[in-house]
Parts: sequence; structure tokens; C-alpha cells
Amino acid sequence: MNSLERTQKLKQKASELGFELSGATPAVPPPSYPSFLDWLQKGYAGEMAYLERRKEARGNPQALLPGAKSVFCVGLSYNPSPEHSPLLEKHPISCYAWGRDYHQVLGEKLEALSDYLCRKLSPGARAKWYVDTGPVLERGYAAQAGLGWRGKNTLLLNRRFGSFFFLGEILTDAELSADAPVDDLCKTCTACLDACPTGALEEPGLLNAVKCISYLTLEHRSPLPEGAALHGYLAGCDLCQTACPYNANAPAGREKAFEPSPEILGLTRETAAQMSESDFKEFSRNSALERIKYPMWLRNAGLGRE
Repeated sequence: MNSLERTQKLKQKASELGFELSGATPAVPPPSYPSFLDWLQKGYAGEMAYLERRKEARGNPQALLPGAKSVFCVGLSYNPSPEHSPLLEKHPISCYAWGRDYHQVLGEKLEALSDYLCRKLSPGARAKWYVDTGPVLERGYAAQAGLGWRGKNTLLLNRRFGSFFFLGEILTDAELSADAPVDDLCKTCTACLDACPTGALEEPGLLNAVKCISYLTLEHRSPLPEGAALHGYLAGCDLCQTACPYNANAPAGREKAFEPSPEILGLTRETAAQMSESDFKEFSRNSALERIKYPMWLRNAGLGRE
């Protein structure tokens, strides 16, 4: 089996597993790596010290899997259904966390996809998969693999599926046929920059995380900076994405695990503020909200702020 046939079969399997997007690129440092280092140097990562600690690995796929030749990238949509999309305008939780933890959902699929690659398509090959938690520049590789282009809000955009999708990667020493990057179609649009209420998008493609609502609610562990405004959000923020024209007509995601639970649908800032620690642990179980600690949850709801 040559590399093109192997890649085509891997893409077919990815589609069968539910991934809407997939593509391959060589396992070399992504072109975005120098910009990432510059971004770190500016201090725009805030309290996300883990980005600094493993910055060298993010530019060296060989440090993650010696002998790696290819990176296979996938995208799984979590775009809300028409029934629930009106909540994007007013819900205090970003829709990425409405359903089951995406790390678990994508992890199970990537495990199956890696197994298929190493057992069926390239017996004896080695592979290592990642979903958000490893030192991998996901959007850089995904852009190189043709899944989309980096939008002015720094997120990956796809002409058909918009930006409400999770990314995952498989590093492998199997030879895959590389896909070509796609054109940047943002052109003169500045909708995402205009929609950011905190000015976190300081210029096209440059996010100062220290000002970002998603960062402040999810990653900033210490008391909120004086004057910080969360604009009603408890976890994450969807404002720059809902403003994007490419999300206006994007199809709803097919993954049932990402559908909102009744508890999520009924959540308000007031009910969030009334949760005990045990209530919150039960509410956030098996969701991406487990990343938030209870004191942060109360802080975000307007309580316990120092």
C-alpha cells in the first residue's frame, strides 16, 4: 500500500468515526512556531506557564515521537443544533462544554483510528495521539494539513464547517500523503475583532490571552485583575465565533455526546452562584468544566472575589 492509498483509507476511517475534517502533513516544525515563541515572549500567555515549560517540544515533533514522518489531523464539530443555537447569544457557558468532555470523546475515536493505522494500514507502525493536552501546535498543523486557515481571531476556520470544531492529531512514523493548505478567506472582514468586548484581539491574528474572557474564566487561577469584565460568562466565551460569517450557515455537529444536558440548559449565573462544592463536582463531572476549580467557579459567578 503506497502513502496515498494509506492516507485515503485513513481519511475514510476517520469519517466513519464521525470526524468531519481530516488531512495529513509532514512531521516537521509548523510555520506558526516562530510566531508562537514571539507570542510567549510578549507575555500574552498570562498564567499558562505550561506553554513555556514545553515550548521546545512544540517545535519539534521528533521529541514527541522519534522517527515521526507524518501528522494526521482531524476535526470534530460541536456546532449546536438549530434548536440550541439561540443559546449562543446568552448562555453563560461556552458551547464547547455543553456536553461530554471532548478530551474523552475525541480520545476514544483517535485511539481507534491509531489502532486502525498501526494494525491494518501500516502493520508495525508507531503512533501517538493528542487532544489539546499535549505540546502540539494543533492549529498550525491543522492549517498545514488543509483543514482550514487561521482566522483573525486565531482560531481555525473552515469554509463549510466554520470554527466550532475540536482538533486532534496523530503523530506517526508511517508515511502519509500530505494535503495542501487552503487559502485564507477572511479577506477584509473584521467581525471577530469588532465583537470582542475586552480588546483581547489586539490585531488580526494576535490574541492577548490576559484580556480574553475564555482565559480569565478557565486558565487564570488567581483573583481576577482589577476591572476585569466577564460579560456574563462563567466558562469560556463564544463572542468572536458567533460573529464569524462562516459560522452563520455551518451545519450542526453530528456527535450526540456534545448535546447539552438538561442541567446545562437550565443553568444561570444565579443558580451557579448557589452551588455547593459537591453540587459543582456533580454538575461538572465528565465535562470540560472539570478544569475549573470550585473557587474559580464562585469567582466567575461574582462571589469570592478578592
